[in-house]
Amino acid sequence: MELRVVLLLPLCFPGLQAQAPGELSQSEGSKLSVLCPYLAEDEYRELKSWCRWTGPGCQLQVAISGTRTQTYTERARQGYITIQGDPIHRNFSITMTDLRVEDSGTYYCAYTQNFVPLKWISLNVFKEIHKLELDSLSVQCPYHDLGFRSERKAWCRAVGRTGRFEVVVSTDTTYTLSISKGKEGRAFIQDDPQERTITITMEKLQAQDSGVYWCALYTPYTSIPLTRIMEVRLSVAKRPAATTLSVTTGTSENHPPGNSTLAGQGVSTYIIISAVLYLLLMPVVIILIIPCIRHHRKLKRRGMWKLVMPHFLFCLSLTIIFPLQVSLFSTHCALEKIRLAQPGKSQEGLLVVTSSHNESKPLSSRHAMNVS
Repeated sequence: MELRVVLLLPLCFPGLQAQAPGELSQSEGSKLSVLCPYLAEDEYRELKSWCRWTGPGCQLQVAISGTRTQTYTERARQGYITIQGDPIHRNFSITMTDLRVEDSGTYYCAYTQNFVPLKWISLNVFKEIHKLELDSLSVQCPYHDLGFRSERKAWCRAVGRTGRFEVVVSTDTTYTLSISKGKEGRAFIQDDPQERTITITMEKLQAQDSGVYWCALYTPYTSIPLTRIMEVRLSVAKRPAATTLSVTTGTSENHPPGNSTLAGQGVSTYIIISAVLYLLLMPVVIILIIPCIRHHRKLKRRGMWKLVMPHFLFCLSLTIIFPLQVSLFSTHCALEKIRLAQPGKSQEGLLVVTSSHNESKPLSSRHAMNVS
């Protein structure tokens, strides 16, 4: 059965208050506890119940008579709605756990089988959503228990804290049982009357999109053009600054400043070793050159002139070329150490990885490893 007017249910219409007196707003997944006192002269054995108002009357959820409890809905049978009596203090309590947006509505504690109201509760279960800028929003608003199959639907937004609302987007057809859609800027709406579900989509969210929204029944040109079906509280945060990780792709190395002193000490060590090595080689050279000179003289006395020149070159290599090679090698080692002691220069660009776009792009040719 369709429900067009719900007692104490606020309407999102400019000029009207967004929250009726006595309304309780609870986030999805939270718990509601209600204490229902009854008069002292009333008999505690009488039926006490928790009803959901559906226009024609009470839709029983749970009930208790004396110490016996009864459940009437699937949610109650699953233990999400419970009732507990306290005859000593003449009251009974209702607990609803793991609230869903479909639980929104008007409830009351009832006494006796005539369901005499003791206490009214207007419950609004809202969906809380947190997003970042440029994200997309997709929300489904079910209206299984409310009807509204043929009417137009709208996505409306609260204007500040004034209690006023404005339509963001609405379906473009009415009195149809087929899927109807609507688009306005970055907002889209689709109503599937077969599934009795409204789907809202918003693209490229901005921080200024934060606010309170309602899926609503939309009947323009009437005294009550907008009736809330479900409330959504949207929070859009600015996307944090991109985290940049620069990784050098070149082959040269970076050395911390403290390594320059160590490198300088290494150069000095190489020079000392080269000098010591050269001095140690001198006795070896002298020992080798004496027999060389004696043999050279013998060759001259015997007239073996063809062997004089090769023998002379051999002696020259022992006395000059070999020590020179050792010295050049030592100098080369020292110069190489000096070159490595200087800060390296990358020959290729940097790879920048940003957390916001997950892209890699070259930046510069300088060495870096920065997180900013």
